[in-house]
Amino acid sequence: MLQRHQVEHWFQEHPGLVHGDVHELMARCEPSIRRHAREDAWMAAKRYVEQKEHDWDEASGAHASEVYVAADVCSRIARELAHHEPEPHEGDEDHLAGGLVKAELEPEGWAYLARWVLDVAREEEHKTWQEIVRFTHTRARSLVEEHHLSSDTRFDHTHCYGQVARRIAAMLERDYSLHAFPR
Repeated sequence: MLQRHQVEHWFQEHPGLVHGDVHELMARCEPSIRRHAREDAWMAAKRYVEQKEHDWDEASGAHASEVYVAADVCSRIARELAHHEPEPHEGDEDHLAGGLVKAELEPEGWAYLARWVLDVAREEEHKTWQEIVRFTHTRARSLVEEHHLSSDTRFDHTHCYGQVARRIAAMLERDYSLHAFPR
């Protein structure tokens, strides 16, 4: 994996490939990569939960307490997310770097920097994905408190598992969006 200081050193040895100050360019570029990689990871988790939500449209299931369904759904999704980690690919570099960086480099300079962009993005997305899995695994407890979910198990006071699961999934989708784009 390329380190930032290696990239800066390479550009210092090839000054004709960068238009402007390389340190300023890198100082702008790295936070952009990290922010976009975090956003992309949270949005990938949101898309995954949206797909799962549709699975629960098909199955109504037995009646269950909201507390039980929240714990089950959050735990299940966390386990599944642990095995569906996304990864930035070639072609994502311009988006990750913030768009304007490429214009400040000659093609050879961009090709070199793009390798580093993907390295930083992969590292940040991996770290974020681990955070998403931990967050999802523990989220049921706080959903119960925040939304006053019921632990009542009497048939006439509960809903079908699928109905509650869709509500929990919608809550997770909202959470993921808020983490992707914090205010």
